[in-house]
Amino acid sequence: MQQLFLADFSLFVGRFHPLLVHLPIGFLLLAALLEWWPGDKARPAIRISWFVGAVAAVAAAGCGWLLAGESGGGDTLFWHKWLGISVAALAVAGVFVTRNGGKAAKGFGILVAALLGLAGHQGGNLTHGESYLFEHAPPLVQKMAGHAPDSSGIHDWSRVNTDSINLYASFLRPAINASCARCHNADKQNGGLRMDEAHFLFAGGDGGAIISPGAPLESSWVRRVTLPRSNTKAMPPQGTPWDFAQVRLLEYWITNGADTTSLLDPQNIPEDIKKLLEQNYGLDLSPKLFVEKITAPAIPAAQLDELRKLNWAVTELVPGGPALEAKPEPGRTVDAAALAKLSELASKQVSYLSLDRMPLNDDDLAPLAKFSNLNRLRLNGTKLTSATIEKLSKLRHLESLNLYDTEVDDAVFAHLQRFPALKRLYLWQTKVTSEAATAYAEAHPLIDVNTGFKFTPVTENTSK
Repeated sequence: MQQLFLADFSLFVGRFHPLLVHLPIGFLLLAALLEWWPGDKARPAIRISWFVGAVAAVAAAGCGWLLAGESGGGDTLFWHKWLGISVAALAVAGVFVTRNGGKAAKGFGILVAALLGLAGHQGGNLTHGESYLFEHAPPLVQKMAGHAPDSSGIHDWSRVNTDSINLYASFLRPAINASCARCHNADKQNGGLRMDEAHFLFAGGDGGAIISPGAPLESSWVRRVTLPRSNTKAMPPQGTPWDFAQVRLLEYWITNGADTTSLLDPQNIPEDIKKLLEQNYGLDLSPKLFVEKITAPAIPAAQLDELRKLNWAVTELVPGGPALEAKPEPGRTVDAAALAKLSELASKQVSYLSLDRMPLNDDDLAPLAKFSNLNRLRLNGTKLTSATIEKLSKLRHLESLNLYDTEVDDAVFAHLQRFPALKRLYLWQTKVTSEAATAYAEAHPLIDVNTGFKFTPVTENTSK
């Protein structure tokens, strides 16, 4: 009982450190400044400043020593503590060293002021985080000081595939950096806890684990960020508390196993999470066509004009977006050279491509494999064979393939096995057999295989 009382009493005394620490700062800086006052008239004031500053420095350092016991560890705390003790020791020495003034006193004052500034800066890092001094500085100053603002939470969602968004990295990590990591980092670990790197989250602190994967209500992290601000254990203790969206995302992340590598699944994510992401972060997870998700640079107007001169009709699929549809101008023909030029200038932008009835063979169609974002392809009436289809198997976004009235045969199905996104396949008037088409359709129930209609001749009924 007595030990508990003494421990609590030491913490009570230690918390006077922030109150006392400003006294030595003022008096010691005043003493160092007055050392440069001409003549000896200021000597009495200088001696009083050194004496009061020394007493205040010893008191502040003593309280700080006690306070350090509840402040975890880290390099910042180490340097702040020992710099503070050094300032106190030098302040006491200053009472005697500066008694007669002169150059020694001036130099001693500069030394104490410098150490005082370093100790104060480390104290500011402990209280407000390492970036507090530079977070509102001009970008150039921040960059020169090595404190460039964290941009991990800034996204242009229009250029991000919604199937590859990491919940922890995109939303939780920026919130941790803005609040939690100020007191739980490599230089300062309040409660023995580090949160500046993902793997430290699972190590926990002096109070044990802060995450219980699958059980957010049993996770102390969730409890601490949801406590009333009047509670001394509420986190973060200073600054802006976590908002509802951040807390809900934390709960959702922990519920799903607290995996820092997991990606958002737009198909299975709860509706309330979707609404929070849209309202608070501008992220719309509603289903989108593939052409709405393409990220590619816009084609310059001069290059579009060049394509039009080659008989290409090129139009936008999404207003203002990069996805394009390309097809021959009505009544015009595109040749192999025109297709090669299209693949050279717009291989990432063309998503819908139509080559119906164009006089193109397998060699002419070789550039098709370069259209990395091809989603719909019409090759009706061309002179291709199954050899071209084999080359197209690298088009991982191809959903619709129309081979009507071409020379493909049953060999095409061996190549079509490797089309990961294929949903619709048109094979009217080709050399494929109904047996092979039926077998392929049964093996791939998610692909709509359309071979057209087969008409059965009508026999005249002569019976009377």
